[in-house]
Amino acid sequence: MDTRTLQDLGFPTILAELKTLSLAEEGRQTLASLEFITDWTLLSQRQEIVEDLLDLESYGVQKPISFPSLKATLNDLHIPGKNLDGEQLFTLASYLEAGRIFTEYCRSPRKLPTEADRETPATPAMALFQPFNPALQQLYDHITFALESPGQVKSSHPSIAKLSREVERRRLERQLFSTDFLKTQVASEHVQPAFRDGRVVLPIRTDQRAKLEGVIHSSSATGVTIYMEPYRLVELNNQVIMAQQQIQIEIARILADLSQEARLQLEAIEDLQQQVGFADSMYARSRYVAKHACVRPLASNDGSLLLKQGRHPLLGKKAVPITIELDATIKAVVISGPNAGGKTVTIKTIGLFALLHQFLYFVPGAEGTQMPLFQDVYTDVGDEQSIEESLSTFSAHMRNIGRILRSCNQHSLIILDELGSGTDPVEGSALARAILEYCVERAALTLITSHHGVLKQFAYAHEHLLNASMEFNAETHEPTFKVISGLPGDSHALETAKRMDLPQSVLQAATTYIGAEMVEISTIIAALEEKRREVQEREQQLEERMRKLQEQIRKIDLRQLKLAQDEQLVRKQQLGDLSKFISDKRSELENLIAELREGEISRAKTRKSKAFIASLEKKQKESEQKIEALEEEVGEEATTTDFAVGMDVLAGPHRREGRIVRQEKEHKWVVAIGPMKFTLHERELKPIPSRLQKERKKVLISYESRTVAPQPVIDVRGMTLEQSLEVVSEQIEGALVHSIGSFSIIHGLGDGILSRGIHDYLEKVPQVNNYYFARPEDGGYGKTYVEF
Repeated sequence: MDTRTLQDLGFPTILAELKTLSLAEEGRQTLASLEFITDWTLLSQRQEIVEDLLDLESYGVQKPISFPSLKATLNDLHIPGKNLDGEQLFTLASYLEAGRIFTEYCRSPRKLPTEADRETPATPAMALFQPFNPALQQLYDHITFALESPGQVKSSHPSIAKLSREVERRRLERQLFSTDFLKTQVASEHVQPAFRDGRVVLPIRTDQRAKLEGVIHSSSATGVTIYMEPYRLVELNNQVIMAQQQIQIEIARILADLSQEARLQLEAIEDLQQQVGFADSMYARSRYVAKHACVRPLASNDGSLLLKQGRHPLLGKKAVPITIELDATIKAVVISGPNAGGKTVTIKTIGLFALLHQFLYFVPGAEGTQMPLFQDVYTDVGDEQSIEESLSTFSAHMRNIGRILRSCNQHSLIILDELGSGTDPVEGSALARAILEYCVERAALTLITSHHGVLKQFAYAHEHLLNASMEFNAETHEPTFKVISGLPGDSHALETAKRMDLPQSVLQAATTYIGAEMVEISTIIAALEEKRREVQEREQQLEERMRKLQEQIRKIDLRQLKLAQDEQLVRKQQLGDLSKFISDKRSELENLIAELREGEISRAKTRKSKAFIASLEKKQKESEQKIEALEEEVGEEATTTDFAVGMDVLAGPHRREGRIVRQEKEHKWVVAIGPMKFTLHERELKPIPSRLQKERKKVLISYESRTVAPQPVIDVRGMTLEQSLEVVSEQIEGALVHSIGSFSIIHGLGDGILSRGIHDYLEKVPQVNNYYFARPEDGGYGKTYVEF
């Protein structure tokens, strides 16, 4: 990638943070090589590895640890015959241990404990390491068996322990001789041996010197005492020193053996280093992805780009999420809008996302983000003014842009900030358009920020170019930093100057100097922006309505399920009660008939018969009341229709067509059926199905009109407002009679009296569906289109 591009887009800061997340010096070196992927297959493989490393966090495997630097150790191993010191060997052991843990981490099985008996398939992260070399494991075991931190040979080592015992034996023998000598020869029990240059010496009074033989080392300050090493003590001291030297010789031998073993495994160590370098670079990426909540972009083979809620990672919490969509046909985007509105941040974010996609393999955006691949990314952002090279701001920009134009190809992304600025506006805009045309022909995608109207118009007219603007809040007069696709932006220079507290006289003069044409363009842009906001609000309302409808459907489904269950329970209960009632009444009826057949009919038998009939009637009435209550409950539960005044409904038990006149009480409506009006409950009403509405016969009315056929264009210039409104009224009547869908009114600019009056009149005509000013090339504010 281009070096200036990396600097302009802040990539070194990203790289520095990535390096802090790595574990080894080899990983940092791999990251510093700046490998940007330009092949979809390789990119997909790298993305799967990063995702696999992210998944490993949930498997409870021992996490990798940091690696010490092996640079000095390996340099010495490459020198034949040179032995490593203990610290170097212990550092090597620490590196091997970290390598083993990292290998086991990446190659750990992806299965739950309950699946222990199932074979684990290979995963992407397993390819980062070969199984840990047994020879390196053996080297690690040998080093850690002999050495302890920070590289000292262990005193418990068998050969060292044996020699240490010999040293202690010689020291004890020396100590016994010294104590006995002082007691017998010097006749003093209070005098203690002393040390001179690592050798034990005995303090002797000067007057005893003549009767003792030995080597004199020194005397006291007063000269009363001398320090002597008797000849037997000389031999004992030598034996102690020789025993200690044997320990040092053994330590040197142990270090030499370990160094030789390490030298034999030098190729395996360097192979492990290579594996660690690549694996660590991938592990650092996975940690960055987790830290910044990055997502894996969808592949865009056709060159389309969809950035969803993209957050610039260097802005932190200040980052305003950016969303922009570019289909495969778009070759360039011209971004305009207010100063300090976020234009430069937007193009920098897109450029940085292109770099992150091909280096980090993930981007800090939302799911659904789609990114293409670029072979190169070129930028011209910022001020490159140079006093030493006698370059002005404009000259520096042109030199850099010239280099970009000579280097770009069909797979390049070009980012140019404030193209054509810093020189004469006319010449700058012409040059900017020529540069843009060149980039459209030779680059994959070009992103430009500019205030030049020429570029906005060129982008509007070109099918492969897109205008985009930064949203500006007309109420607060401040930018919102949101991207609006399809609309050019106004610079809002006067609003910005007003917020900077410029004198009012200066602002008024600037407004006068702008001219009517620029005011008109700004007004058009403002009107388009207002329309866009209205459409956006409408979309939000529709989405909210859709959400409510879906919630209503869900509730209806739940109610229907509950009603079906309740109905089944009621039926089972009623059938059980009814069966028992019929069984009891059958027995009672048989007994009653038998009694009536026997003898004469008495008053008691008559009362019993009437009581039997009354019990049947009571049961019937109770059943009817239950059915009524159930119907009422079902009606209340099933009522989900939103009735309104003016709605056509099917009313009553005979389902006669009627129209709702007004709401009477809760759940009750007054319905007009022909000339009659009835008050009915909601459960007695049903909306007319769309199928029946289509089948209803249309009423055809024939009539004659003397209205003159309307003209497609009427001109009311020179008329008073009353005269013009009369002409417009006749034109509307004629258009309606003759089924004309639209016409236009030429009223001119003037003082705006005609245009305002006609618009106020059109606002009150219910048959007028829409009215609007013509486009600038068709009359602008001097002409109005009317649609029915």
